[in-house]
Amino acid sequence: MTRPSRLRELREQRGETITSMAAKLEIGVSRYYMIESGARPASPELAEKIAKILGVETEYLFLPQSFTVREVEA
Repeated sequence: MTRPSRLRELREQRGETITSMAAKLEIGVSRYYMIESGARPASPELAEKIAKILGVETEYLFLPQSFTVREVEA
């Protein structure tokens, strides 16, 4: 059995359900579940909203995004 994500643990501690979080974020329940389970990344804007609802810093729940720049031929 896998350990619940930090996001799930915090959501449950705050008394929120998947349905209530999705409603507050104005997204579908399945989309929220996929973010919480790690199957889909959250956009930076959505990550900020989630963190604000749960009363923590974004970095507490989400790893920073990294980007790789590809070379373009001139």
